[in-house]
Amino acid sequence: MDNIPISMYGNTTGLAGQKQVVLNPRLIPLLFILTALAIYWPTRDAGFVMDWLGWQYAYNREGWAGVPGSFGYPGLHPVLHFGNYLLYWLFGANSPVWYGVFAILHGLNAWLLFRLALRLFYHTASGQPYFIAFTAAVLFLLSPYSAEVVVWRVCLHYLLALCFAQMTLHRTLDYLYTGSRRDWWQIHLFFALALFAFEWSLVIPGLMLALIVVRHFSINAGTRLSAQLGKILAPQAGLIALYFLINKIRIGDWVGHYGAETHLNMQPKVLMATMLKYTVKQFGFARHWEHADKTRLFDGLDAGWPLWLGIALVALGMLCWLAFFRRLDARLQWAGAAFAWFFIALLPVANLYFCFLQLSENDRYGYFASGFGWLGFAILLSFLPKIPARLIMLTLLVISLHLLAGMNRYWALSEKIFDSLVQDFRWYDRKEVVILASPDNYRGVFMMRIIGQPNGFNEALELRRGRAFSGQMWEVAQFNQNNPSDGLKVEKEKGGRLYKVSFRQDGNWWWRNGIGATDYENERYQFRMKEWHVEMEFKEKRPGTAVIYPENGKWVEVK
Repeated sequence: MDNIPISMYGNTTGLAGQKQVVLNPRLIPLLFILTALAIYWPTRDAGFVMDWLGWQYAYNREGWAGVPGSFGYPGLHPVLHFGNYLLYWLFGANSPVWYGVFAILHGLNAWLLFRLALRLFYHTASGQPYFIAFTAAVLFLLSPYSAEVVVWRVCLHYLLALCFAQMTLHRTLDYLYTGSRRDWWQIHLFFALALFAFEWSLVIPGLMLALIVVRHFSINAGTRLSAQLGKILAPQAGLIALYFLINKIRIGDWVGHYGAETHLNMQPKVLMATMLKYTVKQFGFARHWEHADKTRLFDGLDAGWPLWLGIALVALGMLCWLAFFRRLDARLQWAGAAFAWFFIALLPVANLYFCFLQLSENDRYGYFASGFGWLGFAILLSFLPKIPARLIMLTLLVISLHLLAGMNRYWALSEKIFDSLVQDFRWYDRKEVVILASPDNYRGVFMMRIIGQPNGFNEALELRRGRAFSGQMWEVAQFNQNNPSDGLKVEKEKGGRLYKVSFRQDGNWWWRNGIGATDYENERYQFRMKEWHVEMEFKEKRPGTAVIYPENGKWVEVK
């Protein structure tokens, strides 16, 4: 990508022909990277939780030999695990180096979006390209919904896939301009890297199709469109066919991750409802609304009039864009393309469950698409007069920064509490430890969630503290923690066989297996939900058992 000339003075109308002032190509990415490093600094020790512990076990067990087979995961992620395992092999877990790598990649993704926005208008006389590029890139960079990807250390593939996807788009623009065979090869190299980092990258040909077609008609290119599409997209079709074939041979299913039954369950109403939810979540910061308000909104988008209104508006906008495309200002042409990229990039999760109850969980599902959405928004914003446009941009920037700072604070607090509990465990001399309740999450940020296991805390003792508990450990239930001081009240009855547990404060509820807890039993005890408390009753009383629960980041034993 050559330097993008940008006039920084006067009332310019576009990029074309402006050669006198050039942004330093080293300064802009550095600013984005330094901003990402600064804003995410409080999370430098966080993110090594939940799924990470399972990956750490796999890395310890298989080493480099596990990389080609993605350490047994039902998906083709060798690029992801090469990067993950390389970091682990060099620096181990719980190292601030991970924070640096993730924040730098996020900053680079923002810079690539900034450059992409500038390049779209390079050959047109469209106004305010720098404002458009800066607005889109900074709102993406500082989005509160990026925190899960940048902080949780199992999300490297989201960062890599978006980076490679944007490099594919940049190299496509290079190839369309130069026809260089080197650029052609790099298009497919970056696509292959993205594809074998994360299956989300299957949408990249759709992004490229929109880019090529819109550019062709926007600048009235003299080349044959069909020839360009064939040269670029035909090899990608071959790569995708190879990808599915490897999936079928390796895991017995054409589609990895959750499988074909889930990912190919295409119900148009469900797809549209979910994509509209992501739309209002991103542009309205709706996940941070009061619970009652966001519940009404998202429930309405499932089946109520907001769903049909949203579908009508999207359909009308798309039809008008297509019908009047050649008469539109170049900015509107590319605004439509940007929103098309946004919806195309949401397709992989449009049939998956949409989380909004708390914060953070599954925010990662919107990461790949969010930059394209902000690009479309920024282009539309550029039609407003200068002062209102900049006031709106600054208002959104302040809101984003405030919410992101809050999310990073929650990640930092969750790590502090989790690490304190790991270091405070002191019952290595007992035969059995029963944890009455452990924090599933901190305001939605993952902490000690377990799914289908009798306990997960012993993994943290082994991998984080380096000393596993050798006896039997049980985690009876979990809860959502909202403040570091959240506490429990425990009453013991029936000679130490029955324990009644309730919260000391409002706002918490009981969890198990990542959802609301229900009655269950196993060979050791029965768990029962009551109106204002829960009960755990041993089937037999055993000597050498410690019954514990968390309080202010420390463990308390029931005497």
